[in-house]
Amino acid sequence: MMMKTNKPIAFITGVTGQDGAHLADLLLSKGYYVYGGFRRGSDNKTWRLDYLGITSKIKLIEFQLNETQNIIDILQHIQPDEIYNLAAESFVADSFKYPSVTLEANVHGTINILESVRLFSPNSRMFFASSSEVFGRNSGSGLLNEDSPFQPNNPYAISKLSADYFIKLYREKYGLFACSGILFNHEGPLRGRQFVPRKITFNIARQKLKSGKAMELGSFDSARDWGSAVDYVDAMRLMLAMDEPHDFVIATGELSTVRDILKISALSAGFEPIFEGTGKNEICIDNRTGSKLAMVSEKYFRPYDTPPLAGDPARIKKETGWRRKKLFRQMIEEMVNVDIERWEKGIIYV
Repeated sequence: MMMKTNKPIAFITGVTGQDGAHLADLLLSKGYYVYGGFRRGSDNKTWRLDYLGITSKIKLIEFQLNETQNIIDILQHIQPDEIYNLAAESFVADSFKYPSVTLEANVHGTINILESVRLFSPNSRMFFASSSEVFGRNSGSGLLNEDSPFQPNNPYAISKLSADYFIKLYREKYGLFACSGILFNHEGPLRGRQFVPRKITFNIARQKLKSGKAMELGSFDSARDWGSAVDYVDAMRLMLAMDEPHDFVIATGELSTVRDILKISALSAGFEPIFEGTGKNEICIDNRTGSKLAMVSEKYFRPYDTPPLAGDPARIKKETGWRRKKLFRQMIEEMVNVDIERWEKGIIYV
């Protein structure tokens, strides 16, 4: 068992992901001792931590959500003041292919942590990263808040909502300090390229420096409430600093489209983007050279896509004082600039 220090101790599952890396960086700046749980098995696992220059400042621990004894051993050893459960199977499309895997990681994994906390670390405060997907095909108008109906319409969303209810159960039944942050989409330079905003900024940077073929995307009209990952991990920290645990929507309250991301990205890279055609025939062209930057491809259409939904952050603002610091345009411009720097340095594997 680790001897307690004067520094607060945090344990972050999924520390090598976008949110985990930004959260570790934030907590280190606040004087925390940070442990990070990660799964072995893929190359270049720590590239985000390396980019932030914090790999050597955190203690990495091999972690498995489905191994309860592994979780118990970790909690008994480090005695964390705060636990941030960010590890998950997080791709909606994959959740249709592998629903059991999704449920195992997102629901059973969360239960394993909750049970371990209840029995062996009851004073730890726990944050769970939920998702705006829990609102699904919500038919209500206006911004979605903590009282809006849940209508999950894919296995990923169902898994997150199920985990949310277990968070509530353990909070009410056992008195644990456990809360869910219902996170709307959030991005940044540490986002993986399989997500649309980063796919766009990566390819715009490629086209600026290497030219090449146009990128293929789904509908340019697809819209989301996109915020900054750096801002959203600060909301997580503030939630665990409250006197009492509460669940909150974390969002910007504004919708932006794939077309908006394309336009901002192209302008930031020095292109003059114009859009021609409509629907599945729409393309984005650089007006100066006539080169095609992006085109719609039906293979990226989602058969069960979530409609455009924007969240209402009023409650978390009121209760914690949280405010987002980075606007959508600033976030996309930063992503483009970082991707251009990566291409210039030959760093194209992240």
